[in-house]
Amino acid sequence: MDIYVCIDFFAEYSLKSELERLFGKFDISLNFPDKPKMGTEVYLQVPIRINGKVGIDTISYITSHLKKEYQISCGESFSCRFNYLDFERSPFFRLVSTGNSSKAFLEHKEDGIEWKTICPSCGIQEKVQTSPLVMDTSKVGDRYMVNVGVDYWVVSEKMAYLMKEWEITGYELREVIHSGKKPAQPVFQVIPTNVLPSWSSEMKHYYFITEPEERCQTCNIRGRIDYPYHYNKRDLEQYPIKDINIMKELKSNGSWAYRPVFLSKKFRDLLIENGITREVINRDDDNYKSRDWLFEPVVIIE
Repeated sequence: MDIYVCIDFFAEYSLKSELERLFGKFDISLNFPDKPKMGTEVYLQVPIRINGKVGIDTISYITSHLKKEYQISCGESFSCRFNYLDFERSPFFRLVSTGNSSKAFLEHKEDGIEWKTICPSCGIQEKVQTSPLVMDTSKVGDRYMVNVGVDYWVVSEKMAYLMKEWEITGYELREVIHSGKKPAQPVFQVIPTNVLPSWSSEMKHYYFITEPEERCQTCNIRGRIDYPYHYNKRDLEQYPIKDINIMKELKSNGSWAYRPVFLSKKFRDLLIENGITREVINRDDDNYKSRDWLFEPVVIIE
């Protein structure tokens, strides 16, 4: 598993040699674009591996130096790249998506949804569901599972049948109310009933260097980006995982707070064996197509 922070920025092409020297001090190569035919600026994206010898202090220095010396402001993104061994070792996985397509991510009506403020300092809120979901169920179509409004997962009738047949544990189903012009489709909200133990004290987090104002020091939810989740083996022995689990802690999607859902290795293996998804390791893999499910492994601390 490799952890990357990618900084991106516009720079004058005339700074090519100076910027290559700056990044070269830290053994970071720049893929500098060709000289533009029109204009004088080029756009650079620089992925920097931060779990190697280059640390977060290095990124802080580089972004600060670019701002101070060249008036260059950087954007910033965080990503993880996994390998097959990470997946073999993981007993359960965070469910990231059920398709590399907008059709796998649907919206619900606001009926039965209230907002609860969980931090008076930054004002971040959490959704509180007070009645069954209301949505255009026909949009689920022939998909097995879709994400609804970030917080919720909804399965089709055929997926609900398979989950029962496979004896999947750790959930309840609640029928979704249809609202739309097309005929209703039987779909069900998956409600996880098994809460994971608290993550390990060795769990790491990242905070954007270029946007320090986004971090809330009070709740430590807004502005926090989580590394792959770490759990202690001893805690999992006391609170066994099910096939469907929900995280105890809240995380932010940039707008509000929610609790991620995790599926067991057994569940993931069955999905692959039955052709519902191919085995996808990373978001940028060539085999990650419109109907493939994306998972993120966890790290178990002995």
